[in-house]
Amino acid sequence: MVKKKKPVQQKQMLKVYVIVAALLIVSAIAAKSRQISTPGLPSPSLKDLAARHEIALGNFAILNHLDDKPYTDILSSQFNFALADNTPNWYFTDGGLHPSRTTYNYKQMDEVMAFAEAHGMPVEAHHYVWGEAKWLPDWLKDGNFTKPELMDILRDHIMNVGSNYRGRIAQWTVVNEAFTRAQHLYDLNDWWADNTKGLDYIDQSFIWARQADPSSKLILNDFNNESINDTSNAMYDYLKGALARGVPIDGIGMQMHLDGGHPPFKDEVISNMKRFADLGLEVYVTEFDVNMNDVKADAKDKNRIQENIYYEMMRACIESKVCHSFAFLGITDDETWYKHIGLKDPRPLMFDERYRPKPAFYGVRTALEQE
Repeated sequence: MVKKKKPVQQKQMLKVYVIVAALLIVSAIAAKSRQISTPGLPSPSLKDLAARHEIALGNFAILNHLDDKPYTDILSSQFNFALADNTPNWYFTDGGLHPSRTTYNYKQMDEVMAFAEAHGMPVEAHHYVWGEAKWLPDWLKDGNFTKPELMDILRDHIMNVGSNYRGRIAQWTVVNEAFTRAQHLYDLNDWWADNTKGLDYIDQSFIWARQADPSSKLILNDFNNESINDTSNAMYDYLKGALARGVPIDGIGMQMHLDGGHPPFKDEVISNMKRFADLGLEVYVTEFDVNMNDVKADAKDKNRIQENIYYEMMRACIESKVCHSFAFLGITDDETWYKHIGLKDPRPLMFDERYRPKPAFYGVRTALEQE
């Protein structure tokens, strides 16, 4: 016959289990802390080196990494400004910024702003208007609105969001990917162009953005526009006409999501930057990374190839003399957006999953150390 434990014994054993469990949790946290810590990085910092060239460096203030000490240590020590890249979108996570036609939810954006302001970092916000349908709320897409109604909704959005952060956003990408989507690159579509029957929404978006926040720099942003090609030519033609019409556009944003197997030539990027600057525009690199997923090479050679691309594109920014800022879309390979579109091995950023600097980091340093 098995004897039952007395109540006192049961309580004592429960206390032991709780203590052991707590010790295991603390031990696991400590072990993780020992395994992933802020790396020792050389001095001067990247942002101090870039300042010699009058270039500001930025990086992605990812909301779910703002309590991650290695991430925030690197972000605040190596970069001048923070990218708010997801939270300004109409619908992204947690109901989105604009959950109904008449309501706004600034909770997530406020958290990014609080972090940036606590660390003395200006903010570049992405985006007021982006025609990617999956990041637009159902109430908008399913509303069967007329063009005048859609333009009213767009104006209300820009005026509300811009006014809410008036004087606190250094630069806004006002319209994103209108030209690649108009060309249906990679089979992409522009929801706004499709539903307002054209690109005249772009002019109005910039006019409203200036009214909402006169102090913020206003950027027309896209990808595949770092070289001279159909996309950049279409943007150039639009910008030339828009500026003549008095549309308040301050700069062009080049996302620069580059394919490691087919990078652009430095001299062509420089020429392209200069022709936009000749229109009176500032040039911004807004979302830089280098996707190595399809490069056929071993890990060592991939790192070498990527290092050279990082070096060459930073030199393009420097040597152009018109490149205002250079921003990277993430710190470590672990949080890259490429993983969310199914790529297995993109490794596009300057730090690996354990926050160790990769050769790409030193490629940027070398580029910045030179005159």
